Amino acid sequence: MNHREVEEKGMLFICGTPIGNLNDVSFRLLEVLQSVDYILAEDTRKIRKILSKYEIKKFKNQLLSYNDYSSFKKNEFILKNIKLGKNIALVSEAGMPAIQDPGYKIIKECIENYIKLTVIPGPNAALSALILSGFETDNFLFIGFLPKSESKRRKKLKELKELPYTLIFYESPFRAFNLLKMLLDEFGDRNCCLARELTKIYEEVLRGKISELIELLTRQVKKVDKKGKSILVLRGEVTIVVEGKK
Repeated sequence: MNHREVEEKGMLFICGTPIGNLNDVSFRLLEVLQSVDYILAEDTRKIRKILSKYEIKKFKNQLLSYNDYSSFKKNEFILKNIKLGKNIALVSEAGMPAIQDPGYKIIKECIENYIKLTVIPGPNAALSALILSGFETDNFLFIGFLPKSESKRRKKLKELKELPYTLIFYESPFRAFNLLKMLLDEFGDRNCCLARELTKIYEEVLRGKISELIELLTRQVKKVDKKGKSILVLRGEVTIVVEGKK
């Protein structure tokens, strides 16, 4: 943040929320959610579950949606209220805001407008999967979601294949199986870890060579017909961790 004196009374609280298990909240998070004037959420339904579980009462007009399509007027409303002394909490659909999440936009706006902000640390699927993988953690690279088109996905993987760092990918349950096959094509048969449903009842962490995971998942995953095409689908959001090039 710029060292210019910050005159605004309000603050933006960047709040990490559970990625699955609703018990993974901090006392500080609950205090903030209880006290703020507004809560910005990518998906207001998810934050309502937390508020309900911990009996935090918020009026409907205090829960504001904030996503990739939020308008300039929404940003103006947020900045104006913080400058008037209102405190606002920013939450993601799950995990830490701004990680594969539109929250970075309002954070950037606050910084540019010399508005105070602070972070309430919380769970993160990428770091959780990295730790569970058992791979080297001294140097790692978070990739997140790859482009949807196959040509762009392969182009990105070709850029990454020579890197010596542990690589972390997010993927949807519909494309995870195909991503493993692409990784095998582009990277070769490296050690890999696939984590899904992290912190939930059906949490599963699979470790082995990429080819071994493909063989295992072929027997496990559900086949679904999508627009006339049979695809293999996993349950829940997926994080894939791959060893860097040795």
